[in-house]
Amino acid sequence: MRMMKNNRNETIVVIGIDHGYGNMKTATRCFPSGVARYDKEPIFQNNLLVYNGMYYQIGEEHKEFCAEKTQDEDYYVLTLAAIARELDGKGMNRAKVHIAAGLPLTWVATQKEDFQKYLLQNECVDFTFRNKEYHVEFAGADIYPQGFAAAFYRLQDFKGINMLVDIGNGTMNIMYINNSRPLEKKCFTEKYGTHQCVLAVRESLLKELGTVVDDLVIEQVVLCQEFGHI
Repeated sequence: MRMMKNNRNETIVVIGIDHGYGNMKTATRCFPSGVARYDKEPIFQNNLLVYNGMYYQIGEEHKEFCAEKTQDEDYYVLTLAAIARELDGKGMNRAKVHIAAGLPLTWVATQKEDFQKYLLQNECVDFTFRNKEYHVEFAGADIYPQGFAAAFYRLQDFKGINMLVDIGNGTMNIMYINNSRPLEKKCFTEKYGTHQCVLAVRESLLKELGTVVDDLVIEQVVLCQEFGHI
């Protein structure tokens, strides 16, 4: 999260958000991309978000794979939760926010405009997360190719033929960088990621040892992978 000033000298909070299929990530937070919706206030409220008269438990399991992240309201609600977590880390509950988000490499061209409109569907929003009220005004949203940010400021270091690979929970993005130049025609998005690898490991353990790995153990492994701890 960074602060900047606009041309009216207003403070804008820039928040980068990775809308993953397995986990939502910001600069300092990571949580499962799961949403459970309730018409009435649920009993357990550890990660409860209240928005537009509805109740949402954030982090309940993982969201199913969907090629269009705008097909329902889940990723919008998850975006609010991600913003709230970042603001809370700075002791804030009101801000004018500019979102920096990403899409799989080969989907950016066709989905960028729709995803931007999706994230900016409201000029401002009031909601409650973890019993704390938030007021957020949206200053804008930029959509980037996933993974490319890792190489953008070091392109001059990529001499010869290189391959940039971003392995997520639901997709794997591959980009060729030849002599510091990204090759748009050699970008690929595969529907294969950590989730599929975990399923293969689970199946192997069941076959070899007759052991079923608990979902909580798998979730911890995936969270460590997302943060680069393993």
